Amino acid sequence: MEKQSGERNVLLYWLYVVFNEPLFWGPVVIASLQKLAHMRLSEIYYMESAVVCICVVLDIPFGSLADLIGRKKCIIIGRIFLFGSATFFALMTAPIHAWVGNVLWAIGLTMQNGADTALLSDTLNKNGKGNDYRRVQGRAIGSRYILIAFCSLLTGSFAGINLRLPVLLGLPFMLISLFTAFFFEEPARTERYSAGEHLDRLKQGISFVIHSVEVRWMIGFAALLATTSKVWFFTYNPYFELVGLPLTQYGVIFFCLNMVAWWSSTYAYKIEQYLGERACIVGMILCIGIPILLMGCLPFQPLAYLVIVQNVVRGFMSPFVGGYVNRHLTITIRATGLSAQSSIANVMAIVGLSAFGFFTNTLGLLHSLVLLGIAALVIGMLSYATYARKIA
Repeated sequence: MEKQSGERNVLLYWLYVVFNEPLFWGPVVIASLQKLAHMRLSEIYYMESAVVCICVVLDIPFGSLADLIGRKKCIIIGRIFLFGSATFFALMTAPIHAWVGNVLWAIGLTMQNGADTALLSDTLNKNGKGNDYRRVQGRAIGSRYILIAFCSLLTGSFAGINLRLPVLLGLPFMLISLFTAFFFEEPARTERYSAGEHLDRLKQGISFVIHSVEVRWMIGFAALLATTSKVWFFTYNPYFELVGLPLTQYGVIFFCLNMVAWWSSTYAYKIEQYLGERACIVGMILCIGIPILLMGCLPFQPLAYLVIVQNVVRGFMSPFVGGYVNRHLTITIRATGLSAQSSIANVMAIVGLSAFGFFTNTLGLLHSLVLLGIAALVIGMLSYATYARKIA
């Protein structure tokens, strides 16, 4: 019976991940914020920085809450907030609507962050399949990427009819993820604690993360990759416009990059087995830093397709980092530890988004991309040096 419950949970988790975010909006998200909410690029960066501050405040407490009241409840609450957020984005006509949508997104994301991957890890460990985490997580995320890839081909046509149509069409599919969460069966935990012990467990989880060299390093490394990727993502649309890429090509590029993300996510565990941990770490740094640097130095239309390279990391990072961190966390603090990872990444994102917003205002997009690429390569190699010296 437990085995059947575990297999059902894995299938439900796959559905939950596949429909976790709007399917059609990615290629035109910045364009819609600029034209429907009437925001400048620098304002979007500052808004994202402010909203990420909310994530920093909520990430660890909500992760610890999932350890206290259960992963399933937090996932359901998070999905409700995320659906409300997408609804605001679909109907936005002013900056305030974008702000409300982003705040709701931050609350929903932090509520389910850590809880969902902790539930998957608990399910697999309960059935003696803990080593399958990277394979299962990679295939689930990969399936989402391949679905988004094909949806992206239609986005240009939908946006040509009405720019808000892509996000409107994504709303029914997000309901699938919400309804799926109601059918999760949370594995029974042998050790539970009361609300009175909540603060002590929260402190224990944070203390464990602080004192674990392996977890601390991986959280910092993942935060670097996530921050650089987030900042870079918000330059996609402006760079495409700068080099004169037709709107119809946006969907083609997003189709290609999501197919690449699908491949690297689905086969992440095999890639790591073949290349080894060291080579994977160096490869992710190079795949992030070099394309950004080239795009900033050479503003040509064909180089817009370099964003595809970044999506090797986008697909590979979640299974790789999640598998690494989960190996070093115990079940009672797993969601807390995973949320600590997210919180630290958000702190770096605040700095990165704010700085990039400032630089785009003063230096322009291209020079800012050059600085971002150099920073990613230098800090990435320093991080690898720490890994090679203390962990490997």
